[in-house]
Amino acid sequence: MDSRLKQALALHQAGKLADAADVYKAILAAEPDNVDALNLLGALAHAMGRHELAIALASRAVARAPDYAAPQVTLGNALQSAGRLEEAAKAFRRACDLAPTSAEAHVNLASALNALGRHADGAAAARRAIQLAPGLAAAHNNLGNALAGERAFDAAVASYREALAIDRSDAAAHYNLATALVAAGDPKTALHHFARAVNLDPASPAKHYNLGNTALALDLYEEAANAFAEAVRLDPAFADAHNNLGSALQSLGRLDDAVASFRQAVALESESADVHWNLALALLQRGDYREGWAEYEWRWKNPAFTTPRRDFGKPLWDGKLLEGRAILLHAEQGMGDALQFARYAPLVHARGGRVVLECRPPLRRLLTHMPGIDRTCATGDALPAFDVQAPLMSLPHIFGTMLDTIPAAVPYLRVPADTAVDLPNAGTGELKVGFAWAGSPTRREDRIRSVEASRFRPLFQVPGTRFYALQVGARAGGFQAIADAENVHDLAPAIGDFADTAAALEKLDLVITVDTALAHLAGALARPVWVLVPFARTYLWLAGRDDSPWYPTLRLFGQTKPGAWDPVFARVRDELSRLVGRGA
Repeated sequence: MDSRLKQALALHQAGKLADAADVYKAILAAEPDNVDALNLLGALAHAMGRHELAIALASRAVARAPDYAAPQVTLGNALQSAGRLEEAAKAFRRACDLAPTSAEAHVNLASALNALGRHADGAAAARRAIQLAPGLAAAHNNLGNALAGERAFDAAVASYREALAIDRSDAAAHYNLATALVAAGDPKTALHHFARAVNLDPASPAKHYNLGNTALALDLYEEAANAFAEAVRLDPAFADAHNNLGSALQSLGRLDDAVASFRQAVALESESADVHWNLALALLQRGDYREGWAEYEWRWKNPAFTTPRRDFGKPLWDGKLLEGRAILLHAEQGMGDALQFARYAPLVHARGGRVVLECRPPLRRLLTHMPGIDRTCATGDALPAFDVQAPLMSLPHIFGTMLDTIPAAVPYLRVPADTAVDLPNAGTGELKVGFAWAGSPTRREDRIRSVEASRFRPLFQVPGTRFYALQVGARAGGFQAIADAENVHDLAPAIGDFADTAAALEKLDLVITVDTALAHLAGALARPVWVLVPFARTYLWLAGRDDSPWYPTLRLFGQTKPGAWDPVFARVRDELSRLVGRGA
């Protein structure tokens, strides 16, 4: 290598790219076919993000020295950065053929093959690179990428750890390890590695974004909000980051800021159903019902929505007089949602129609006896003829419901006359309290709303009380953890559906429950009910309130910080003691 080329390479390696480029160009002005100068100037152009120039220079070098591996690697790197993956893989493959002992060529081939989704081939190339250079961190990193692509996440984690054992400052390896750990079900460890990746590469919006996602999944709302805020600072057009920033802010109770973030996301992706859905939830939680219910209709376009949109071949009711026509009201989402919004059936009936309600089987017997409903059907049963239809949770929008026009008269449900549930050992003078500790495990927020049955033990110690467990389904087995308490009885064996639960509630003085369908049932029956809600409460429990305009007999006991249930149960115990002391 002549002195001028050595000078240029030294400048290049020192990061003085402009000076190095000047020397490379001077060499090429005198020697247009100098392969090393063409190759190195191509590599420099690639490093500066000028990929098309890099491709042109490396291609000239390859044309002049087709059996030289180095320009094939440079060409492959530039092609890959330009998104021309098949051509990149071809160049790297040629480099491997020309220099079979070049670990760099095999590592880069693995990278291109992984980008093409050819993970088995990528793994083979990465393993060959490791054989040639066991201490090459990039080889272990690319093997991890190949294994992650094949969904072998535990093996991928091991490869990324090998890469980091070689180079702890490899931001990509920390980031990839974190991603694999999330997929392997270890978000707590992942959070640490996302944070390391961000510290090593603070200018990457994607790294901040995924740090935020993992923090949000761990209910670390402040950390999540900070990470998303940095992502959008770095990339103001990052719509997903604006959206998730809104979610973190909403979980923190900063609803005005959350709405602003969601609006920014909508401005960037106006047709995103997910963003409109999140905006709806934030608007509704702060009581902006006019816009909130309108935005809520976007749920049907959201592929992640829990209830698929159904095509009945009948028009959506527009709220006008029915004039004797039959309308199908169909329940959606959870059973608590059906219980809450069934209150609209009498209003629909008052528009002059015959109301058919379709609901899940456990609700049917109870809702059959509700005023304003002419007929009920269980989901999956054949439906009678009808003229128009409406989802239950579209009715607030159709009726233009505002905070001051919520149809909140209770009770709007009644216990079927032939239904009765006995309360064991229900002595006089004792406060009879029903309780439930868990909701459906399929609900996304279940991890923060449900508790262990043993959480209720301090309440059992309040003198003058007798407790009745109303937990049914898969979580009813949790009763065994508290079965030794003398003043606690399990009603689950006597409960077959919501009509039975309603019959039990009629005999109870109070219900204490986490945020589940039982809360809505008690409220709809006008029974006193205390609902234990997490810090990040759902949109139907309005922010900053300990009551609900939907249920006059309901009281909310909310966490003051994420995950802090002990203070909640301490407050409930104190309130229960006062209630018993007053002789209620």
